Amino acid sequence: MNKQNQAVWMLTLVCVFLGFFAVHAFNRTQSKEKIVNIASLQNIEELLNQKKLLDNKKMELERIITQQESKLKEYENKAGQTSTQLQQLQIEIEETKLKAGLMPVQGPGVEIVLNDRKRDSVLTDNPNLLSYFIVHDSDMLNVINELRGAGAEAIAVNGTRIVASSRISCGGPTINVGKYERFAPPFIIQAIGNPDNLLGAFREENSIYHDLIAWGLEFQIKKLNSIEIPRYFGDTNYTHARLVQEDE
Repeated sequence: MNKQNQAVWMLTLVCVFLGFFAVHAFNRTQSKEKIVNIASLQNIEELLNQKKLLDNKKMELERIITQQESKLKEYENKAGQTSTQLQQLQIEIEETKLKAGLMPVQGPGVEIVLNDRKRDSVLTDNPNLLSYFIVHDSDMLNVINELRGAGAEAIAVNGTRIVASSRISCGGPTINVGKYERFAPPFIIQAIGNPDNLLGAFREENSIYHDLIAWGLEFQIKKLNSIEIPRYFGDTNYTHARLVQEDE
């Protein structure tokens, strides 16, 4: 075999090898592309599944949030109702304490100065008549009752609050007011209410005012724009009285 034929043979052999490697390389490239494509599809499917799970979880959380918000709103409504009820109850308690005289009050009204007849004006030789020239507990009670009848909302004698249970009784030359107080004349009676109505009550013909003046007792009354009356201090407990239980 000459050199030319050897060269051709070698060239042919080289081409065969190159072709083989080229085909093998092409097949490997296609295989890699297939593997990559399969892997990409698996990743996409996995991501889609994860997204679906996240969407479902999101929907569940939104449902829970909606339920909790609904409960919170219900609690807020109940709290608002309870707050309103407590406020109403507080108002009723204060009104009850006000009517019972357990709160200090202020307002317009009248002031009455009630005093015994002056000694230098008493001209009588009959000692039995002397009792008519001093202020008695009954006189004070009549004055207080006329004030109440004229619409007095709060009354005090010498700064002591008068309520329905207040005792007014004779104590010799003094008058007992309430459970602990005892006062000598002059007696200062203050009452809160419509000043014109309170003053007008003592101008009536049957008023105690005319009887007291007829015996020479001192009775001065004036209207005031503002009077302060303290709260009642005393026993308010009921030992024997009980509420009547109504049948349901």
